[in-house]
Amino acid sequence: MACLICGEAKTIEAHLIPKAFVAEVKTERGVQHLILHKGEARPRVSHTGVYDRGILCGPCDSILGGHEDYALELLRELRKPSGPSGGIIGVDPIDGDRMVRFAAGIAWKYAVTTQPGRIDIGPYVDVLADVALRDAPIPPSVDVAMLRIVELDGDVYFYRTPMPDRKEGANVVRFTVGSFIFFLKIDQRRNGSTLPAECWLRGRTKGAFVTGDAELTEEGRMHRQLSSSAPSRRFFTEMRARKARRP
Repeated sequence: MACLICGEAKTIEAHLIPKAFVAEVKTERGVQHLILHKGEARPRVSHTGVYDRGILCGPCDSILGGHEDYALELLRELRKPSGPSGGIIGVDPIDGDRMVRFAAGIAWKYAVTTQPGRIDIGPYVDVLADVALRDAPIPPSVDVAMLRIVELDGDVYFYRTPMPDRKEGANVVRFTVGSFIFFLKIDQRRNGSTLPAECWLRGRTKGAFVTGDAELTEEGRMHRQLSSSAPSRRFFTEMRARKARRP
């Protein structure tokens, strides 16, 4: 299958969630990650996350890689400050448009993939491709905001693949990496007031994000439930047993 952006015949194994974000998830050395998809009875195991061989060539994937590298380093820095749950933490400087292009790239990959987790975002498939991969001007209908999930020790325990959602009547794509929930708006409607205006990052060089306890978020509660499920317990019990048998 040819690259969906430039038509190049030779495509690569393009990671849907960037490999570096997968590797951030806290785990013991040598222990694989557990991937659970809604509706699947058995979890999958992986060291690097899910990839698709049929969507991007190397040069086009590297365009997304530039946005992903920027986001990775920024989120690592933003995890360092501590503050009360529900607080607003300023970010200065920030390349807000780069963060929009990063989030657009993640959502686009899940909108075109044939792997589990594919999402339907209608006509915004082409809009996000233009934003993330063709350096097009970002329209007002596309914007992104972040919410920091605060665990007890501030580490990263999970990621969540994109899913369509609604926020104050506006369509968004919601996903989690680096202990941040991203809300990528794909709608002509206004951003809404649930999150402060400065948290919406399109066009900003100074921005902000909100913090919240993991247990107060859908993602945090889901992580707790899935990690305590029977398939998860069996997997981690087996992995610990394997580690104990090593010389």
